[in-house]
Amino acid sequence: MYLPLHNAHGRKYFIRIPVSKLCLFTVSLPLFAFITCVLMTVYKDFESANKTHCNVPNIFPSISASIGNYEPQSSIWRTAIYIHAPLRFFIIYLRWNNYRNVIYNDYAGVVNFAVLLNFIENLALVGLTHWTSSQNYPYHELCFKTFIGTSIFYMFFTCMLFSKCRQRPNTTRTELYSLKIKWRMFFLNVGSFTFAAFFFLRHNSLCEPYVYSMFGFSEYIVVVSNIMYHMTTYYDLPRQSILFSKRGLTID
Repeated sequence: MYLPLHNAHGRKYFIRIPVSKLCLFTVSLPLFAFITCVLMTVYKDFESANKTHCNVPNIFPSISASIGNYEPQSSIWRTAIYIHAPLRFFIIYLRWNNYRNVIYNDYAGVVNFAVLLNFIENLALVGLTHWTSSQNYPYHELCFKTFIGTSIFYMFFTCMLFSKCRQRPNTTRTELYSLKIKWRMFFLNVGSFTFAAFFFLRHNSLCEPYVYSMFGFSEYIVVVSNIMYHMTTYYDLPRQSILFSKRGLTID
Protein backbone atom coordinates (compact mmCIF):
# COMPACT_ATOMS: atom_id res chain seq x y z
CA MET A 1 0.00 0.00 0.00
CA TYR A 2 1.65 3.22 -1.14
CA LEU A 3 0.98 6.11 1.23
CA PRO A 4 3.26 9.17 0.78
CA LEU A 5 2.06 10.61 4.10
CA HIS A 6 3.38 11.31 7.57
CA ASN A 7 2.58 9.17 10.55
CA ALA A 8 1.88 10.41 14.05
CA HIS A 9 5.59 10.79 14.81
CA GLY A 10 6.29 12.90 11.78
CA ARG A 11 8.33 10.33 9.90
CA LYS A 12 7.73 10.16 6.20
CA TYR A 13 7.19 6.73 4.68
CA PHE A 14 6.38 5.38 1.24
CA ILE A 15 4.94 1.94 1.99
CA ARG A 16 2.87 0.90 5.00
CA ILE A 17 2.04 -2.77 5.56
CA PRO A 18 -0.26 -3.66 8.48
CA VAL A 19 1.25 -6.54 10.45
CA SER A 20 -2.16 -8.20 10.72
CA LYS A 21 -2.45 -8.43 6.93
CA LEU A 22 1.14 -9.67 6.64
CA CYS A 23 0.27 -12.45 9.11
CA LEU A 24 -2.79 -13.47 7.12
CA PHE A 25 -0.79 -13.54 3.89
CA THR A 26 2.01 -15.58 5.49
CA VAL A 27 -0.18 -18.33 6.96
CA SER A 28 -2.41 -18.39 3.88
CA LEU A 29 0.48 -19.51 1.66
CA PRO A 30 0.93 -22.99 3.21
CA LEU A 31 -2.83 -23.34 3.74
CA PHE A 32 -3.77 -22.81 0.09
CA ALA A 33 -0.74 -24.79 -1.08
CA PHE A 34 -1.78 -27.69 1.14
CA ILE A 35 -5.39 -27.67 -0.08
CA THR A 36 -4.25 -27.41 -3.70
CA CYS A 37 -1.81 -30.30 -3.37
CA VAL A 38 -4.34 -32.62 -1.72
CA LEU A 39 -7.04 -31.87 -4.30
CA MET A 40 -4.64 -32.31 -7.21
CA THR A 41 -3.37 -35.61 -5.81
CA VAL A 42 -6.92 -36.94 -5.35
CA TYR A 43 -7.81 -35.85 -8.88
CA LYS A 44 -4.81 -37.03 -10.91
CA ASP A 45 -2.82 -39.48 -8.74
CA PHE A 46 -5.58 -41.14 -6.75
CA GLU A 47 -4.64 -44.79 -7.31
CA SER A 48 -0.91 -44.55 -6.70
CA ALA A 49 -1.24 -42.09 -3.79
CA ASN A 50 -3.66 -44.37 -1.93
CA LYS A 51 -1.76 -47.58 -2.58
CA THR A 52 -0.36 -49.21 0.56
CA HIS A 53 1.90 -52.19 1.19
CA CYS A 54 -1.12 -54.48 1.76
CA ASN A 55 -3.27 -53.12 -1.12
CA VAL A 56 -6.37 -52.28 0.93
CA PRO A 57 -8.77 -49.64 -0.46
CA ASN A 58 -8.36 -46.01 0.69
CA ILE A 59 -9.85 -42.65 -0.27
CA PHE A 60 -7.61 -40.02 1.37
CA PRO A 61 -3.88 -39.83 0.54
CA SER A 62 -1.39 -39.02 3.27
CA ILE A 63 0.15 -35.56 3.44
CA SER A 64 3.57 -36.94 2.55
CA ALA A 65 2.18 -38.45 -0.65
CA SER A 66 0.23 -35.30 -1.49
CA ILE A 67 3.07 -32.80 -1.13
CA GLY A 68 6.19 -34.83 -1.80
CA ASN A 69 5.68 -37.65 -4.30
CA TYR A 70 4.14 -36.00 -7.36
CA GLU A 71 4.51 -32.97 -9.60
CA PRO A 72 3.51 -30.20 -9.72
CA GLN A 73 2.28 -30.72 -6.14
CA SER A 74 5.79 -31.01 -4.73
CA SER A 75 6.92 -27.79 -6.44
CA ILE A 76 3.79 -25.93 -5.31
CA TRP A 77 4.31 -26.92 -1.68
CA ARG A 78 8.03 -26.20 -1.66
CA THR A 79 7.56 -22.81 -3.29
CA ALA A 80 4.93 -21.81 -0.74
CA ILE A 81 7.05 -22.93 2.23
CA TYR A 82 10.26 -21.32 0.95
CA ILE A 83 8.48 -18.02 0.28
CA HIS A 84 6.62 -17.91 3.58
CA ALA A 85 9.56 -19.05 5.78
CA PRO A 86 11.43 -15.69 5.97
CA LEU A 87 8.16 -13.87 6.65
CA ARG A 88 7.29 -16.36 9.36
CA PHE A 89 10.64 -15.88 11.09
CA PHE A 90 10.07 -12.13 11.01
CA ILE A 91 6.62 -12.61 12.58
CA ILE A 92 8.22 -14.72 15.33
CA TYR A 93 10.31 -11.66 16.19
CA LEU A 94 7.19 -9.46 16.26
CA ARG A 95 5.37 -11.96 18.48
CA TRP A 96 8.37 -12.11 20.81
CA ASN A 97 8.18 -8.35 21.29
CA ASN A 98 4.46 -8.63 21.95
CA TYR A 99 4.96 -11.37 24.53
CA ARG A 100 7.52 -9.25 26.38
CA ASN A 101 5.09 -6.32 26.50
CA VAL A 102 2.07 -8.37 27.58
CA ILE A 103 3.47 -11.12 29.84
CA TYR A 104 4.89 -10.48 33.32
CA ASN A 105 8.67 -10.04 33.40
CA ASP A 106 8.91 -12.88 35.93
CA TYR A 107 8.07 -15.29 33.10
CA ALA A 108 10.65 -13.95 30.63
CA GLY A 109 12.44 -17.31 30.64
CA VAL A 110 9.26 -19.16 29.69
CA VAL A 111 8.56 -16.60 26.96
CA ASN A 112 12.06 -17.03 25.51
CA PHE A 113 11.73 -20.81 25.64
CA ALA A 114 8.36 -20.68 23.87
CA VAL A 115 9.80 -18.44 21.15
CA LEU A 116 12.74 -20.84 20.75
CA LEU A 117 10.29 -23.71 20.28
CA ASN A 118 8.46 -21.70 17.62
CA PHE A 119 11.77 -20.98 15.87
CA ILE A 120 12.73 -24.68 15.84
CA GLU A 121 9.21 -25.57 14.67
CA ASN A 122 9.65 -23.44 11.58
CA LEU A 123 13.13 -24.80 10.88
CA ALA A 124 11.70 -28.32 11.11
CA LEU A 125 8.91 -27.39 8.68
CA VAL A 126 11.47 -26.24 6.13
CA GLY A 127 13.47 -29.42 6.75
CA LEU A 128 10.61 -31.86 6.28
CA THR A 129 9.68 -29.95 3.11
CA HIS A 130 13.22 -30.17 1.74
CA TRP A 131 13.72 -33.84 2.66
CA THR A 132 10.73 -35.81 1.40
CA SER A 133 9.67 -39.14 2.90
CA SER A 134 10.26 -40.99 -0.38
CA GLN A 135 13.81 -39.73 -0.92
CA ASN A 136 15.23 -39.02 2.55
CA TYR A 137 12.95 -40.76 5.01
CA PRO A 138 15.26 -40.63 8.12
CA TYR A 139 15.71 -36.84 7.84
CA HIS A 140 12.05 -36.34 6.98
CA GLU A 141 10.98 -38.40 9.98
CA LEU A 142 13.31 -36.49 12.32
CA CYS A 143 12.03 -33.13 11.08
CA PHE A 144 8.42 -34.30 11.31
CA LYS A 145 8.80 -35.45 14.92
CA THR A 146 10.61 -32.21 15.79
CA PHE A 147 7.89 -30.15 14.12
CA ILE A 148 5.07 -31.94 15.96
CA GLY A 149 6.79 -31.83 19.35
CA THR A 150 7.86 -28.19 19.24
CA SER A 151 4.55 -26.99 17.80
CA ILE A 152 2.45 -28.71 20.47
CA PHE A 153 4.58 -27.42 23.36
CA TYR A 154 4.75 -23.93 21.83
CA MET A 155 0.97 -23.80 21.61
CA PHE A 156 0.61 -25.03 25.18
CA PHE A 157 3.09 -22.56 26.66
CA THR A 158 1.66 -19.55 24.84
CA CYS A 159 -1.91 -20.51 25.79
CA MET A 160 -0.87 -20.76 29.44
CA LEU A 161 1.09 -17.50 29.31
CA PHE A 162 -1.84 -15.58 27.86
CA SER A 163 -4.27 -17.23 30.28
CA LYS A 164 -2.35 -16.96 33.55
CA CYS A 165 0.56 -14.54 33.16
CA ARG A 166 -0.84 -11.50 31.37
CA GLN A 167 0.13 -8.13 32.87
CA ARG A 168 -3.22 -6.50 32.17
CA PRO A 169 -6.01 -8.18 34.14
CA ASN A 170 -8.68 -6.63 31.89
CA THR A 171 -8.43 -7.96 28.36
CA THR A 172 -10.29 -6.78 25.29
CA ARG A 173 -12.89 -8.85 23.47
CA THR A 174 -10.42 -9.34 20.62
CA GLU A 175 -7.77 -10.68 22.99
CA LEU A 176 -10.26 -13.03 24.64
CA TYR A 177 -11.45 -14.24 21.24
CA SER A 178 -7.86 -14.85 20.13
CA LEU A 179 -7.13 -16.84 23.29
CA LYS A 180 -10.31 -18.89 22.86
CA ILE A 181 -9.25 -19.86 19.33
CA LYS A 182 -5.76 -20.70 20.57
CA TRP A 183 -7.05 -23.12 23.18
CA ARG A 184 -9.49 -24.74 20.75
CA MET A 185 -6.83 -25.19 18.07
CA PHE A 186 -4.40 -26.57 20.64
CA PHE A 187 -6.83 -29.27 21.80
CA LEU A 188 -7.89 -30.01 18.22
CA ASN A 189 -4.23 -30.34 17.20
CA VAL A 190 -3.35 -32.69 20.06
CA GLY A 191 -6.52 -34.75 19.57
CA SER A 192 -6.09 -35.11 15.81
CA PHE A 193 -2.43 -36.06 16.21
CA THR A 194 -3.42 -38.73 18.75
CA PHE A 195 -5.95 -40.14 16.30
CA ALA A 196 -3.37 -40.01 13.50
CA ALA A 197 -0.90 -42.01 15.57
CA PHE A 198 -3.60 -44.55 16.49
CA PHE A 199 -4.75 -45.05 12.89
CA PHE A 200 -1.16 -45.29 11.64
CA LEU A 201 -0.28 -48.02 14.14
CA ARG A 202 -3.57 -49.84 13.53
CA HIS A 203 -3.01 -49.80 9.78
CA ASN A 204 0.51 -51.21 10.13
CA SER A 205 -0.63 -53.97 12.48
CA LEU A 206 -4.04 -54.97 11.03
CA CYS A 207 -4.07 -53.45 7.54
CA GLU A 208 -7.81 -52.80 7.45
CA PRO A 209 -9.61 -50.99 4.61
CA TYR A 210 -9.77 -47.18 4.89
CA VAL A 211 -7.81 -47.03 8.15
CA TYR A 212 -4.88 -45.40 6.35
CA SER A 213 -7.37 -42.88 4.96
CA MET A 214 -8.41 -42.02 8.51
CA PHE A 215 -4.75 -41.51 9.31
CA GLY A 216 -4.44 -39.17 6.33
CA PHE A 217 -7.58 -37.23 7.28
CA SER A 218 -6.31 -36.86 10.85
CA GLU A 219 -3.08 -35.46 9.42
CA TYR A 220 -5.09 -32.85 7.52
CA ILE A 221 -6.66 -31.64 10.76
CA VAL A 222 -3.24 -31.47 12.42
CA VAL A 223 -2.00 -29.18 9.66
CA VAL A 224 -5.09 -26.97 9.49
CA SER A 225 -5.33 -26.57 13.29
CA ASN A 226 -1.66 -25.59 13.44
CA ILE A 227 -2.17 -22.97 10.72
CA MET A 228 -5.32 -21.63 12.37
CA TYR A 229 -3.47 -21.31 15.68
CA HIS A 230 -0.77 -19.18 14.09
CA MET A 231 -3.43 -17.16 12.29
CA THR A 232 -4.50 -15.73 15.66
CA THR A 233 -1.51 -13.39 15.38
CA TYR A 234 -3.90 -11.35 13.25
CA TYR A 235 -5.79 -10.51 16.46
CA ASP A 236 -2.72 -10.19 18.68
CA LEU A 237 -0.99 -7.48 16.62
CA PRO A 238 -3.87 -5.45 15.14
CA ARG A 239 -2.31 -2.00 15.39
CA GLN A 240 1.30 -2.57 14.37
CA SER A 241 2.54 -1.64 10.90
CA ILE A 242 5.76 -2.03 8.94
CA LEU A 243 6.89 1.27 7.44
CA PHE A 244 9.33 1.62 4.55
CA SER A 245 10.96 5.05 4.24
CA LYS A 246 14.21 6.62 3.06
CA ARG A 247 15.70 5.69 6.42
CA GLY A 248 14.84 2.02 5.95
CA LEU A 249 12.37 -0.27 7.68
CA THR A 250 10.67 0.62 10.96
CA ILE A 251 7.91 -0.99 13.02
CA ASP A 252 5.29 1.35 14.40
